[in-house]
Amino acid sequence: MKLFSVLTTLIIAISLTACGGSSTTPTSEPLPATEEAVSVVTEPEQATDEAEEVAADLVPTDTPTQSSEPTATNTTVSTSTSVTEPTETPVPDTPTPMPILDPMIKVDESIDNQVNVRSGPGTDYPVVAQFSPGQEALILGRNDDTSWWQISLPDGATGWIYGDLVTLLGDDGAIAVAEAPPPPPTATPAPEAVAEAAPAEGESEGGGDEDENLTPEQLENELRCGKDFCVTFQDMLSIGENGGCVGNHSIYITVLQGPPPGVPMDGVVIGDTFNNVEVASGSHGPGRTEITLWNNSMTLYAKRHIDETPYTSEESFNFTAADELIPAEVLAAKGYCDGSIEKCQWAQNHNQVCRGHYSWRVTFHKFD
Repeated sequence: MKLFSVLTTLIIAISLTACGGSSTTPTSEPLPATEEAVSVVTEPEQATDEAEEVAADLVPTDTPTQSSEPTATNTTVSTSTSVTEPTETPVPDTPTPMPILDPMIKVDESIDNQVNVRSGPGTDYPVVAQFSPGQEALILGRNDDTSWWQISLPDGATGWIYGDLVTLLGDDGAIAVAEAPPPPPTATPAPEAVAEAAPAEGESEGGGDEDENLTPEQLENELRCGKDFCVTFQDMLSIGENGGCVGNHSIYITVLQGPPPGVPMDGVVIGDTFNNVEVASGSHGPGRTEITLWNNSMTLYAKRHIDETPYTSEESFNFTAADELIPAEVLAAKGYCDGSIEKCQWAQNHNQVCRGHYSWRVTFHKFD
């Protein structure tokens, strides 16, 4: 009976030992052993010998022993393989080409007044419309030297506008030369045309009172400059002659030939020293032509005849429509600012004179 109790206790102890060796989970404190168990533990040698004998009888020799260390097993894990159907590779969108915009002009917004649109590429053509600063229009063509643009007007008609007064919007590479209408006929000269071609009343070639007492030969010698054409008169128009501060802004040119006072000479090309503007005498009456100033400045001279005969020429002084470039003394003398130099100086500093509305006269004279 005692042997049976010992064996039972050993089997329980072995089982607990085996479970404890393979468990990785911490166990709570063991409960107090019974008196019977204490008596077994107090005889370790005897219990060990008996346990070995019992183990030899009860445990089969071919039973595999459990290893305290886990062994790696080749476990086949069944995985679900999803078959992905092939998808189309997205083709990038072809960029939509930007439409080619038709070339346009835009009137310079720095201009303070309306810009004339004419029936042809030149100031000798009549005005057919006026554009405001910032106004735009479609370009239809150009003249030979691209100094004028042919444009479409709001009413569907066509006109020409000077290129220096506008900004080109777009590419001008495909703009063709447009056929210009024939220039308007020159007005039939009145009987006093020769007298009109001379400087205005009260103005004489040379500009000095002492010249009035000179003979034509003496005056010619006084005015000669050693070139084909000499500048014999140049002056600014008074505010009254120019139509006030909403009047013109032009250079009125007279070309004469022969002994003083001279006769009108047509076909002389007058231009500025920067080669931006060229006009021919006779386009505005016998021996006369005009250049419009657009808040700019220029010096003029006689370049050649329209038959390509070259000329030498004296240069004029600098004509300008810019307030700040005209001396206050000149403005006051011409009736601006109530004739007060001080008022003109103040007005110039505050941009309150006539803001670009000034005109000039100049005479080129060929004596031989």
